[in-house]
Amino acid sequence: MSIKYIETIYLYKIITFTTFRFQIDRISLKPFYRYLILILLTVTELSAKAQVSGPISAGYHDLTAHYNAYFIANERVKEIEQQVYDQYDWNYNKVLPVYPQFDTLVSKSLETLTEDCIQKASIAIQRHEGSKWEDDSYVLVGKARYYASEFADAIETFKYVNKKGDDDNARHEALINLIRTFVDANEINNAIAVSDYLKKEKLNDTNQFDLFLARAYMYQRRDDHDNMVQNLVKAEALMPRSNDKARIQFIIGQVYQELGFDAEAYKYYDASLKSNPTYELSFYTKLNMGSVTQLTKGSDVKKVRKYFKKLLRDPKNLEYQDKIYYEMAGFESKNGNLTEAIDFYKMSVKKSVSNNRQKGYSYWKLGLIYYDSLKNFPLAKSYYDSTISVMPKDEDEYNNILQRQEVLSEFVEYITTVQKNDSLIILSQLPVDSAQAIAKAAVEANYEKEKERKRRAKERERREQMSTSFDRQGGDLISANLTGDTWYFHNPNLLSRGASEFKRVWGNRPLEDDWRRSAKAGGFAIQEQQAAKEKEQEESEDEVDARLSEEIEALLANIPRSEEQMQKLLSETEIALYNLGNIYNFKLEEKENAISSFEQLLSRYHESEYRPEVLYQLYLLYSQLDQNEFAKERADQVQSLFPESIYAKLIENPNYREESSAATAHLMAAYKTAYQYYTAEKYKKTKSVLDSALQIYPENDFSDNLQLLNVMTVGMLDGLYQYQFELNNFIKTYPESDVVDYAQTLLKASEDYQINIVNSSKARFIEYFDQKHFMILAYPNKSELSSKIPGIVDVFLDENQVSYSSGNLILNEEYAMVLINDIPDKQKAQVLLESFENLNIQEDFKGEKIYNFIITQDNFDIFYQTKDLNAYLNFYDRMYQ
Repeated sequence: MSIKYIETIYLYKIITFTTFRFQIDRISLKPFYRYLILILLTVTELSAKAQVSGPISAGYHDLTAHYNAYFIANERVKEIEQQVYDQYDWNYNKVLPVYPQFDTLVSKSLETLTEDCIQKASIAIQRHEGSKWEDDSYVLVGKARYYASEFADAIETFKYVNKKGDDDNARHEALINLIRTFVDANEINNAIAVSDYLKKEKLNDTNQFDLFLARAYMYQRRDDHDNMVQNLVKAEALMPRSNDKARIQFIIGQVYQELGFDAEAYKYYDASLKSNPTYELSFYTKLNMGSVTQLTKGSDVKKVRKYFKKLLRDPKNLEYQDKIYYEMAGFESKNGNLTEAIDFYKMSVKKSVSNNRQKGYSYWKLGLIYYDSLKNFPLAKSYYDSTISVMPKDEDEYNNILQRQEVLSEFVEYITTVQKNDSLIILSQLPVDSAQAIAKAAVEANYEKEKERKRRAKERERREQMSTSFDRQGGDLISANLTGDTWYFHNPNLLSRGASEFKRVWGNRPLEDDWRRSAKAGGFAIQEQQAAKEKEQEESEDEVDARLSEEIEALLANIPRSEEQMQKLLSETEIALYNLGNIYNFKLEEKENAISSFEQLLSRYHESEYRPEVLYQLYLLYSQLDQNEFAKERADQVQSLFPESIYAKLIENPNYREESSAATAHLMAAYKTAYQYYTAEKYKKTKSVLDSALQIYPENDFSDNLQLLNVMTVGMLDGLYQYQFELNNFIKTYPESDVVDYAQTLLKASEDYQINIVNSSKARFIEYFDQKHFMILAYPNKSELSSKIPGIVDVFLDENQVSYSSGNLILNEEYAMVLINDIPDKQKAQVLLESFENLNIQEDFKGEKIYNFIITQDNFDIFYQTKDLNAYLNFYDRMYQ
């Protein structure tokens, strides 16, 4: 027997025994027999190992590492990736992410899998050192740490493979995963550097494909859709036909559609349908194809509409009808049919029973139509309110929508004030009986209008129910044919369902001629049932009369009957017109409407305190619209009526704001008015005056005085913490100000007050982390540290291009802290903390107890009141570490 044959036999024994030993824990045996078998296997294995050397030993380690620990670790990674994919909420209203996204909560749910993956991969590394699968096992460890949201550890692992690895393919795989990890850790510049490095390397097809995907993901996060789609197209060319290829092709189609290349988008949507997509992806692909169909003639529009209706009739698409109506609305809007678009968006809202994300999008689109196209701001406000009430806060546009909703809320408040007060003033000038008649007519008209609206809504609902009923019956017949069933009347299940549906719609009818007309002529059973139910719910005539009488009396009670009441309404209207003009001009950018509001103010209030400013704004507005004759007229009025005003000087010299001390005089006047409001505890009016003045004169020798009063007003409106935060920012912004000493006195007084109300009881923190976070660096309250540490934090934020604001606060007599504000969520806070901890600030201040941690907004309020640093650090170690 040859030596080579003997070595082969020994190698076979090694592989067999090792594999069996690895599976022994899965066999149900008594402990004694289990240990006995393991001992025998171990002895046998060691014996076999002792009899091989050289190539045989290397082969043993390669095969054992590959088919035992590495194989199972790799399976765990596949399970992790599948769970991340399945748990992700795919939002088809925007371009899908190249990779499914996950957060720390998802990572927590994957903890068992990630730990098992790291354990198994470590076995392949430690027990089979030097095997061909050692580098690949390290890559699996890096992936597991990535999916555990341990980005710093994942980065180090991938870097280690690149530096120490012998297998070029494994090195390249590690670097590709490093790009993705850098992107999710918000280290885009490092991701770009790795991507550029890999351009010089020769990659195999698998790594080349993964690199294209990683680059596409990197560009997607940078909102660079041109480079994103270029890399996706290259990746798609290397993919076999599969569900994932269909998804990538769909994303390419989405990007081309967003870029305006409808023909290319249609091409990739069509390719996606041919790549075996899931039903959901197939549905959205077909839907988007309708939106990008090239329209060359009128008949094409009809074909697209027919295509959408076909999707609506498909019973499999019942749960997607909200999305179908949404796309139909978008198609009609694109073709200029706003009435049809509005109707379809409303239908989308109605069909979005459980899909708040889609409902939010439909409300938003309605708001945009009434805002941008129809200029109906009150109605736009209603739809923006509805959008905010249902749209998830993780939507990219949520903050912009919220900002516009707040502007519209303010706008509607003022326009309602003008309309209501004008109506009341008109009524006050009429005889009592005439006012009563008008009030009665107005209330009754509103009642009839509302009654008609409800009637139409009920009628529409009945029609939809009937349509749905017949669609469902038709769907049964279609389904029967699709599933290979025989004729409808040979299928007992369909017969039974059809009979039940007939009774529900038509009632229990005998089989006879003209059955539709017998006994039930004039309507369906369901209609009669609903009509009876509605009749029971209707108010009696006496109830209606009583309710309308109450509304009439309430309206008449608001009519001003005294001079004081009249002046109050006039003053409210004057302020509202002024604010409306400013909102139209600065926030809504509606120049014509701004002119209308300001002109109305001037015509109604000849002695208005806002007159000089309004004349100046009209001069600017007319100039911007090239209506030079009107601009000159308003400019002349400012210079003749208010020659010493800042506005007259600005007309003469547009740079006067920077050159003249008259601006200071105006600010002083504004300060006087604001301070009067402040002492009268009218803090919102105080802030309005200050904001208006500072908007016009943000930089002036007297601006710091207004800013400090503004800070004091913030304290009254927003509480102690915000007050101290703004005081710190004021001291930092105006270090040379004459009032900075006073600001420091205010800050010291507020900190002393805070220390005196420290809660001696143990702090109880809230275990809810899905909210804004702060990052805190707490350090001993020493002057030498206070002069250095805040600056270090500011430099860190600038170098990392982080937009969060920071401030310095005194926690108690022992500790001060630097606070980084308004971090959107826990994950971003943890990433920021990890980046900061890399500075190792403790080394620069040896011997000092410095603590870095993150905290929720709710818990910060508790922490700042109790001052219990140790209690929170214990809570932090339990919940974040």
